[in-house]
Amino acid sequence: MRVIVEYTREERVKYISHLDLMRTMQRAVRRAGIPIAYSQGFNPHPAMAFASALPVGVTSQGEYMDIILAEPMSLPVLKERLNHALPKGITILGALDVDEKAPSLMSLIERADYRVTATGMDWEKALTAYSNSAEIIVMKKGKKGTTTVNLKDSVDTVGIDSENKEVLHLFMKVGGKGSLKPEAVVDALLELSQGNSGEAELPDRSVSIHRTGLYFRKNGDWVTPLLRRKN
Repeated sequence: MRVIVEYTREERVKYISHLDLMRTMQRAVRRAGIPIAYSQGFNPHPAMAFASALPVGVTSQGEYMDIILAEPMSLPVLKERLNHALPKGITILGALDVDEKAPSLMSLIERADYRVTATGMDWEKALTAYSNSAEIIVMKKGKKGTTTVNLKDSVDTVGIDSENKEVLHLFMKVGGKGSLKPEAVVDALLELSQGNSGEAELPDRSVSIHRTGLYFRKNGDWVTPLLRRKN
C-alpha cells in the first residue's frame, strides 16, 4: 500500500536540516508502529521519499512524503499514530493512498508557493525594478561548483499582498537546472529594492519565508499531491 502524507513544519522546527527531518520521520514511523516496507539488500532502508526539500529556516503548511506500507492500514489510524509520535512543530494533516505505479513526488511537483514577510520592506520598488529587468543574474552553488542563473527563469509569478504591503507572494518553478531556493530570490529582490547599493540585507528576524503549497498540473488545474485544487 502506497500512501502520500501531508504535514507541516512550523516555527519551532524550522532550523532542522532535511536529513534531520528524514531521521525524525523514520523514528516516528517506528515508534508509531506503522508497518512500513523496507528496501532489499545488505542495508535495508525504510521505503520513504519526500516531495521537495524545504530550506533550513523556512516554515511550511503543506509538505509531503511518500511511504510504502508492507500491509494495508487505516489512514485515519496512521494519521493519529504519527501525530502522537512526532515532536511538536510537525503535524500530519492528511493522507491519501495512491497507485504504487504513480510517478514519484519529486518528479511530479512543478511549482512551490511562498509567502515572504519583511517588516518595513518596500516591495513595490523591488517589483518595479524586477519588471523592468530583462534578466536578473544570480549565483547558484551546487555540487559541481557555482553557476549563474537568470532569476526570472525560476519565478512563475510574484506579487504584493492586497491587504498587507509587507507581504510578498512568490510562486516558483520546481525542477530543472534553473531552479533556485526561495531565499536566493528574496535576497535578489532585497538588493533591487536598495537600488543595488549593497545595503540589501535585513536582520534575520525581519524577514520570514513560509511555504504555502506544492503543486502539479492535472487536467489544467494546479493541485496538491493530495489532489486538492489551488484556490
